[in-house]
Amino acid sequence: MKPNEFRANYRIAIIGAGLVGLVLAIIAREAGYRVEVFDGDDELKEIGAGIILPANACRVLSQAGVLQEIQSHAVAPQQWVSHSYKTGAVLSCMNLEPCIQDKYGVPFLVIHRPDLRRILFEKARARGAYIHLGTKIDIQRTDFEKNLLYAVSGAAFKVDLIIAADGQQSEARELLAGSPNQPRPTGKMVNRVLMSIETMKDLGMNNLISPPCIHVWLGPKGLAVGYLLKNVFNFVLTCSSEGESIFVGPKPVKKEQLQAAFRDWDPQIRSLIDNGRDYLKWLLLDSDNKPSSWIDHSSSKLALALTGDAAHAIGPYIGSGAALGFESASVLANLLAQATEPSNISQCLSIYESLRQPRTDLVSKVTQKMARTWMLSDGPLQAERDKIFLYERPPLTGYPNALQDPFFQHWLYTFDGRAEAEAAWKKHHSESSQ
Repeated sequence: MKPNEFRANYRIAIIGAGLVGLVLAIIAREAGYRVEVFDGDDELKEIGAGIILPANACRVLSQAGVLQEIQSHAVAPQQWVSHSYKTGAVLSCMNLEPCIQDKYGVPFLVIHRPDLRRILFEKARARGAYIHLGTKIDIQRTDFEKNLLYAVSGAAFKVDLIIAADGQQSEARELLAGSPNQPRPTGKMVNRVLMSIETMKDLGMNNLISPPCIHVWLGPKGLAVGYLLKNVFNFVLTCSSEGESIFVGPKPVKKEQLQAAFRDWDPQIRSLIDNGRDYLKWLLLDSDNKPSSWIDHSSSKLALALTGDAAHAIGPYIGSGAALGFESASVLANLLAQATEPSNISQCLSIYESLRQPRTDLVSKVTQKMARTWMLSDGPLQAERDKIFLYERPPLTGYPNALQDPFFQHWLYTFDGRAEAEAAWKKHHSESSQ
């Protein structure tokens, strides 16, 4: 069987039509596979507002053929500006655009999340992926010997490979972990507030929108991040979740709750809270049912793999969660593009896991370190951090913002999933033939 003929008849089922699942569908279709995407929502819905797309994310999107359209809906921030939480004084600036484009060949962008999902959805369909909206998968009923994937409705679908991109509360992960998802609070809550550009100008906050930058206020046990989108200012506040019952997904949050949590912060932050709109909150959750492996190809007929947040969810602090998901989608799909027969699939999955686990683990650890560093309480450690921010020029290894650490930034932003996959497959093939 010729490679193209094999792929045209090999059926990949992607669970989750979120950002990562759609990127995966686009690249897998480009490789010639039959791709079906399943999502329980009846229509495209995206709660939230902004999403950061650093260079490593944009490289994947460029290779998937969607970056140009994304750029027409995105904003290219000029700097990442770190502020004192009390006064708003600038502690440090990291140049973004056009410096990131010049250095890494792709831009650093922010975009309205619903715009990004719509672009990816339309591209996946145009590439020939069949997307089943309103089709929730009952993963526990999967028949690995008969290659059958079942929907909650009872409908059955013949598949050869299941890739779960169904998020941090992945039901597919339960199969690999052997235990149910039990969300565990991290002690933090994320809140989103929006403000119109007109209101920003009326309140004299032009400095936050012109030129466009990512503004980050570092405070005790909390963090505030704000940046301009095409037609709105996106403002995200992280604070303690003490007193909150466990819940999954967004819920309305009262303005008064945020006013109390940030009453001692920069007056501009208090003004954003006082005059904003569309207040929502999310609990930052973790899970104890993390499987040791993201893949299962023990059946000779049907394999399963996790990707995106289903495999490696991380905190939001350095804006790398979606980027890591796109990287994983790129590595996995580009490895599958090397397969020439069904027996290669299990090898692709093993290589995928070996490439991705070490990198995502390291980024997760750096993210956790940055969360601790940026949310220090007032005191000697916080004063020392701010001193380094203010006076260490240029930033060196160990700088309080890892994104300004020249070695970490280069390692993070130069990642090329397609090149990594092709090199790893070539190495595997060479070693196998010896």
